[in-house]
Amino acid sequence: MGLQNIFGKKKEEQTVQPTAPATPPAETQGQPSTPTPPPSIEEPKKTSPEVKTLDIDDNMAHRHGSIRPHMRPHAFVIMPFGKKKGNGDIVYDFNAIYTQLIKPTLEMAGFEPFRADEETSSGDILTDMFQELLLADLCIVDMSIDNANVFYELGIRHAFRKRGIVHIQAGRAYMPFDVFNVRTIPYHITNEGVPDPEYLEKDKAAIARVTRDTWASDKDAVHSPVFNILTGLVEPDRKTLRTHLATGFWREYNEWKQRVTVAQRQKRIGDILLLTEEIRNPLIKEEAIGEAGKALGDMGRHELALDQYRKGLEVNARNPEFRRKEAFHLNRLKRVDDAIIKIESLIADSPNDSEAISYLGRIYKEMWVDSWRWVEQKDKRLKTAFDSYHWLLKSIDTYLQGYRVDLNNFYPGVNALTLSTILVELADKFEDPKSPDPEIGWVRKNLEEMRGSLMFALEALINNNKADYWCLVSLAELKVLAAENVHDVMRSYRKALIASRRTTSFLESSLEQLEMLRDLDMRPEFVRAGIQVIEDELQRMRKEEADEDDRNSFGEQKFDEKKDGNIFLFTGYMIDHPKKKESRFPVEKEPDIKKAINTVLEKYNAGPNDLAVTTGMDAGSEIIFVESCVERGIPVQAYFPVFEAPYVRDFVSPGGEQWVERFYKMRNHPLVDEFYQPNQVGLPKEGDDVHERNNRWALYSALVRGIDKVRLIAVWDGRGEFSRDQDARLVKHMVDLMRDMGGMVEQINPFKLSHSIVMGGPLARMEPPAKEITPLLKQPQRPAPRKKK
Repeated sequence: MGLQNIFGKKKEEQTVQPTAPATPPAETQGQPSTPTPPPSIEEPKKTSPEVKTLDIDDNMAHRHGSIRPHMRPHAFVIMPFGKKKGNGDIVYDFNAIYTQLIKPTLEMAGFEPFRADEETSSGDILTDMFQELLLADLCIVDMSIDNANVFYELGIRHAFRKRGIVHIQAGRAYMPFDVFNVRTIPYHITNEGVPDPEYLEKDKAAIARVTRDTWASDKDAVHSPVFNILTGLVEPDRKTLRTHLATGFWREYNEWKQRVTVAQRQKRIGDILLLTEEIRNPLIKEEAIGEAGKALGDMGRHELALDQYRKGLEVNARNPEFRRKEAFHLNRLKRVDDAIIKIESLIADSPNDSEAISYLGRIYKEMWVDSWRWVEQKDKRLKTAFDSYHWLLKSIDTYLQGYRVDLNNFYPGVNALTLSTILVELADKFEDPKSPDPEIGWVRKNLEEMRGSLMFALEALINNNKADYWCLVSLAELKVLAAENVHDVMRSYRKALIASRRTTSFLESSLEQLEMLRDLDMRPEFVRAGIQVIEDELQRMRKEEADEDDRNSFGEQKFDEKKDGNIFLFTGYMIDHPKKKESRFPVEKEPDIKKAINTVLEKYNAGPNDLAVTTGMDAGSEIIFVESCVERGIPVQAYFPVFEAPYVRDFVSPGGEQWVERFYKMRNHPLVDEFYQPNQVGLPKEGDDVHERNNRWALYSALVRGIDKVRLIAVWDGRGEFSRDQDARLVKHMVDLMRDMGGMVEQINPFKLSHSIVMGGPLARMEPPAKEITPLLKQPQRPAPRKKK
């Protein structure tokens, strides 16, 4: 194995990089790979007015046939507005051409069309238009007439983006000289200057086919004549084309970021997942996914962060940060081989990516730690750690390579120094002095020089007030290894705490490093001092979080997302009432459904360490479920699609006043927390059904302990056909969401309760219903002022 150092190289130097192909051309870096084509070009199925906002049935799907929102690529339309005179006596009605031909064609082809005059909320239509022009996935330009604005915008797109443009025209026999050789798709108009009905469908199909082919073309395809002629021209990174003056264009992202920042602080995973899923602009989505992945990673939800970064790679497969984080979280999930393959592939593409090389060094370090940490007896543990020092050398070598690539990135340098110090300490105890390993000797020789150089560089950066948390904590880690005074170590860690901004994942990562040193019996007094500072801070943070919990004033235990309990997500029918279109929950079935719900909860021995999540508390199975949970001491989170008053009016009152009393009884219970969609995550996007959105929100919120801990209890008759009853459709929609995510469903069929079948096993035969349904109904209770929020 070849070790290298920033201060010198060995005679037989080797690197840890795999043999890599040549670096891809600069113009392809940071750009999207070949994208997945939009949905097939078909006319959307028409639905009745009653179901136009629902998209949950196999037979009556609308929009894109998905149970979740579908992100469509952006298509910016460059064309004149209104009526304009062309060559000869023809007057073109470009508004009619847009509404009858271009816009429906783009929608049919799976794009999100946008024309500058459609932005009504922008503060500056010009800057918003330029952002769309430069950043849209595809531009379609109508060159039917010699319009100065159109050709100016066309020239800008040709100059800055090498691919993603479609040219169309109607009614002209020739094109201007500069673009005469550009492929242009013709369409037909009438003498009135509107799309010709006789050719309309054929023109739509032709333009849609070209737009899809252009979008799905190879990532290195060149559509711009400028880039075709100037073969050495480098396309700029799209991030450099961003202007904050385009307030309308970036409004969606800014609003998203504000809500996600709050959700991250409150550890509300469901809010982050829902809000990120709903972003439509692909470029904004790329940035949002990166922020969401970071937020979920900081919260320790590595499986959810991994899913976000993989979605980001679908948007831009060349995003290096997404590729690094994919490997990082794969490693955190103990999928080591997958992580190594991913990170080595990235290093092959970008050999000078210091951060990627550092991630690989971390993987090797963890492989070494896993080889000895399981040994309980200290002396044997230390000997085992030394016996597997080949992985330690591999990690040191990799970290040093990452540091040499970027001397301003102290993370790999400090890790190389820490591991080198450990290696020398272990070698002093266990290496055969008669046959020393020359690799260890090389590490020993360079150790002091490495320590001094890193210490000097870090202190200089800190003195210039340019240090972030990782710089400050790196200096603290060096002092653990070299300081003569314990208080010097504690002061260094306390200074780093200020820069951590109380990010739990930062502190836990530093604590993990110190615990590794503790397990190796390295400088115990100094290591304990560092651990004490971090643990005290984490304890203060947890206490403050507990104090902020509203339920504490009632003496209840706060729900802990890190415990091992289950999450019981619930969906079920409302009780039958006169306004319901179909009978799904006859009144006489209430005792049986209550019994069936309790049977499922008993199956899992449900209790205070679990969590219940519902999509509201309607008159029927949801209130019954909440009552059953609080009887067992299970905390409940109820997610409502609308504010309380309209919800009670539409979903509780139809069952009768006794259900309203039961609703407020549960609403006021200290174990029950409510979250209202308009407050927490804002209003739904246009075309998104608020109740389907509420299902997704509740499901994503239930992922706080991972999908493997979630059990969906569904009072559902199992019918697969489309229903005109909203209540029935939403129950099936939740079941479909859960199945799509690979989760477990416990079904309670209200029409088979005498021999109830629960998915995964039969329920016990139902006993005759008791005379009293629940003691909660003995004393009526009027709505009371809220104590919790």
